[in-house]
Amino acid sequence: MLSPVAVTAPAHAACVADPYDGACVTPVNYKVKGTDGTLVVQKSPKVDNVIRSLPEGATLGVVCQINNGGADPYDGLTSKTWDFIGDGWVYDWYVNTPPQGADGYSPGVRHCGAGGGSSSGLNPNNYPWPAQDAWVADGHGYYEGECVSFAAWAIRADGMAQSKSTDWLGNADMWKGAYVDSAPHAGDVAQWDDNRNGAGSLGHVAYVAAVNGDGTVKVYEYNWGNFHRLNIRTIPASAPSRYLHF
Repeated sequence: MLSPVAVTAPAHAACVADPYDGACVTPVNYKVKGTDGTLVVQKSPKVDNVIRSLPEGATLGVVCQINNGGADPYDGLTSKTWDFIGDGWVYDWYVNTPPQGADGYSPGVRHCGAGGGSSSGLNPNNYPWPAQDAWVADGHGYYEGECVSFAAWAIRADGMAQSKSTDWLGNADMWKGAYVDSAPHAGDVAQWDDNRNGAGSLGHVAYVAAVNGDGTVKVYEYNWGNFHRLNIRTIPASAPSRYLHF
């Protein structure tokens, strides 16, 4: 993988937040191996958003792993497994974690969003424009009280790790996250395509507040049912078209 000047990895940390559910996780130390000299740390689990790099043999603390990131076209690798190391993501192919299984995960490595914190601490009542009956710009690319304005604010305000801004993304059906989650996680944005399951002609977005034990999803949203007002509901995980991770 192409990389800039090498920087040593941070030491093993006592507790790092899972980027999907905020759970406090103790990283497990592994080493960089099999590179051409360096391994890049990416802002999100895909190539071409480089933060820094690690030298061959460096120790890094793996917080958790996903199996649905981007492939590595530069090295001709199709694996989609990435490891979160606290300040970014590294391609697992170049980390000496246990060999990936058929599901793409390394046995024994924690899955990101595995539990112990599958709810967000966001208070939706802190949204700055809770009763806006007019059409007023919110300064972030949306109208106050619209579903997009609320979802963008929620991502900015929830304190979870994000790698992409939700500002100025257009109508709900135009939003693209840093990547699409294969399953919902607290802190995701649920997105409905046009006219899907009650959504309007421009789609809909809502903030995922919690994923319940039965698989249902609690969402906070605006402009669903009541014009420019908060709505809280629990939905089947299959109701939205997809879940966007920022």
